[in-house]
Amino acid sequence: MCREKYLAIDVGGTAIKYTITDKNAKTIKINEIKTIREAEKLFESFDEIIRPHLNQIAGIALSFPGKINAEQGIVNKIATFDWICDMPLKSILEEKYKKPVWIENDGKCAALAELWKGNLSDVKNGVVIGLGTEIAGGIIINGALYRGSSETAGEFSSILTDFKNPDNEKRFGKIGGHKNLTDTYKDKKCAIDSHELFEKYREGDETAKEVVRDYAKTIAAGIVTIQSVLDAEKFCIGGGISTQDILIAEIKDRVHDFYSIKFHEAVSEPAIEKCHFGNASGCVGALYNFLTRQKII
Repeated sequence: MCREKYLAIDVGGTAIKYTITDKNAKTIKINEIKTIREAEKLFESFDEIIRPHLNQIAGIALSFPGKINAEQGIVNKIATFDWICDMPLKSILEEKYKKPVWIENDGKCAALAELWKGNLSDVKNGVVIGLGTEIAGGIIINGALYRGSSETAGEFSSILTDFKNPDNEKRFGKIGGHKNLTDTYKDKKCAIDSHELFEKYREGDETAKEVVRDYAKTIAAGIVTIQSVLDAEKFCIGGGISTQDILIAEIKDRVHDFYSIKFHEAVSEPAIEKCHFGNASGCVGALYNFLTRQKII
């Protein structure tokens, strides 16, 4: 008998990733298309992804940025798609495609993936930080996803980095988003994409090394700030650039530098790893959310 298949979609600020897999999520092949943020274009993108697979799937699992009412499937608000306000996306998609749909916040999906079958499955308290257009996040406490009183726990992009001048452009999400890497290199030398940047790092380009290390220090500072509140055992780093082992090593070193200076006296240093599912974490977590809410697992 053929196993049921599910379509998992992870909507990001830069790309929409998707995969078709079964309830075991053993085979994950990520496809992606560019994110176009206008309302009509977003729904055209959903159609492009979903329509060709309707006859082979039993449901749609969606990872979406912003404040999400996961129980009702309502997207309350999100900066990435500023036209969205209290949109019943679950109902809209179910009506259109006649398949069950469940939606969860992107950072929480990444945390669910790592809790389910990834690098947080062996800890009681852990954190996922997703390095994307901004900073996604998810928190695991006592072996379960922590949502917070209004389901916004883990919105690390909102962390202030300058208390005297709490400007929107100085939030953690702005200075820690992956675009800051390439923009900084461009300011110093020339336009470049993230893949080229890390290649230049490997080749010994001193500017590339400086940019990556400064970026890693920014992410490390965010981790130290979050750790001072949560005291987690482990932080897992996700997002597209998390596949770069160089970056994970730099972040780990910069975190250790902070604790070597003074922080060890009050706060324990957490373990730092990349997400087991890497760029697929959002899709895998969305699938897990779907399967548990449908009571399939």
